[in-house]
Amino acid sequence: MQAVLKDSGLKVTTQRCKLLKFLTQVDKQHLTIENIYQGLNAQGETMGLNTVYRIMAHFEQAGLVVRRLFESETAMYELNGKPRHEHLICLTCGKLVEFADPLIDLRLWLAAERHGMSIDHHSLNIYGHCFDCKQKLESKSGR
Repeated sequence: MQAVLKDSGLKVTTQRCKLLKFLTQVDKQHLTIENIYQGLNAQGETMGLNTVYRIMAHFEQAGLVVRRLFESETAMYELNGKPRHEHLICLTCGKLVEFADPLIDLRLWLAAERHGMSIDHHSLNIYGHCFDCKQKLESKSGR
C-alpha cells in the first residue's frame, strides 16, 4: 500500500494505508463514503467520517479511485485501473452490474473517428429494472 501511495504522489499515512487496503479487499466494487466508513469500522478500524471523505478526495485527485454519479446522485467510488466497463443500474433496488462489451467499444471508437475525435474516456450507464424488481412491479400492477 505504501508503494502505491508514494507512486501516486501521496504522503504515506496509517489511515490512508488502511483505507486503500480496505478498498482493495472489499468484494463490492462501487461504494459510497458511508459504505467505506461503515466497512472500516466493522473491521475495527476507527476512522472518522470526515477523514474518510478527505482521504477519498485525495485518492480521487491522485487517480487511485474514480468517483461516479449514478441516478441516485450519491457519489460512488471504485478503484481506478480496472478494464473499461459499462454499468447496468436497477432503478428500483439500485443493483449495479458491470459488464464489458467489445462491440460497444468498437461502435464508440467508430463514432469518434467518424466525427474527428479520439476518446480519452467515456461513461455508459444503462438504467432499467433487474428481473426481480420487474417481476415484483408487474405482480403489483396485476400483469
